[in-house]
Amino acid sequence: MDVLIKSAKIISPKSPHHLKTKDVLIEKGKIVKIGKNLGKAKNVIEEKNLCISDGWVDLFSVIREPGNEHQDNIENLLKSAAKGGFTSVLGVSGTTPPLDNKSQIKFVRNSSTNSIVNLLPAGTITENQEGKEITEMYDMHLAGAAAFTDGKKVLKNPELLKRALLYSKPFGGKIICYCEDQTVANGGMINEGEVAASLGMKVRPSLAEELAVIRDLYIAEYTESPIHITGVSTKKSIEIIKEAKSKGIQVTCDVNVANLYFTDQETTSFDANYKLLPPLRSEQDRLALIQGLKDGTIDVVSSGHTPKNIETKFCEFDNADFGGVSLEASFGALNKILGDDFSEEEITQLISSNPARILGLNYKIDEGESANITIFSSNGNYTFEKSEIECLSKNSPFIGAELKGKVIGIVNNKKVKLN
Repeated sequence: MDVLIKSAKIISPKSPHHLKTKDVLIEKGKIVKIGKNLGKAKNVIEEKNLCISDGWVDLFSVIREPGNEHQDNIENLLKSAAKGGFTSVLGVSGTTPPLDNKSQIKFVRNSSTNSIVNLLPAGTITENQEGKEITEMYDMHLAGAAAFTDGKKVLKNPELLKRALLYSKPFGGKIICYCEDQTVANGGMINEGEVAASLGMKVRPSLAEELAVIRDLYIAEYTESPIHITGVSTKKSIEIIKEAKSKGIQVTCDVNVANLYFTDQETTSFDANYKLLPPLRSEQDRLALIQGLKDGTIDVVSSGHTPKNIETKFCEFDNADFGGVSLEASFGALNKILGDDFSEEEITQLISSNPARILGLNYKIDEGESANITIFSSNGNYTFEKSEIECLSKNSPFIGAELKGKVIGIVNNKKVKLN
């Protein structure tokens, strides 16, 4: 595999070539030369306004295989990731049985051995994702688990979270929590506010998230352990996390790209593709999320990619499942929302160097390094179409949305994939 990328702006903070425009020659998966006018190669990539960055990393993509292949399978998840420009995805358990032991972790790792995309399995925190007993996290860590989370199944028992943080701390295990107090959420459908009041729908208050954020941060402080909070969505949650960071609590967090792009106003259409967790919030919350990205309170933007079969989404809003697929649209949506106020470097670090740091991944664009690269352009508006979704499930809130920028391809694991 020989590839020559011509006149590309390099975005790789650890590289001496960071923010410089140069040619990059890749041979047999290695970056062999970076410079000007490097000549020819079997595969040449040359476009206007070309950028390359460290390979993008998604921190929340739900795996459905094994057990739920009617919703999606690993092969299509990896296709979705590649099309979206991601060279690595953290696979969160949506399988049957859950990823709660080393055999399941090995199965997922082995299923992606020959892929251009690195599938990094996240082991569950509790057995069978039931929130009762802690899993053998260290065994899963040795088998290749990149982090530990029960996904959107909330840890109701604070003692379990305390034990998980203490147990994983010695070997550097990353605990990821989705924060929501289930008694306050109370089976609500959409965000509490003017839209819900006008529709007469059962609400899922911001308070449910904020109470759980406070609890989990307090436990992290008590145990002196790092914690990652996924899917923050409210103005108050950001304020709480910002204060925690100022106190030295070891917390990082991410926001789902849909919560940056949409508000609860979309739910007036009763389109079940807008029924998401966390729910779409108010415009005030959305603007606060963007400010949280600007000031560094929010570290990462994740896709929240959650495939669902058609029967659970093509139905009445009240009866529909939560979740949407977003891998293919993530960059275009993020670039559309942030492109006027954020530089290309600032946008890409939210989906490359920042999530890589959280997962302990280490790579850069430099001579002698293995190529782990996303190739893209920030220019050009387009309308996202259903046909662009690679996974079996088509439940994307971004269908018909105007996005900006183009993922040209990825280079990783001695392979190249161009869109």
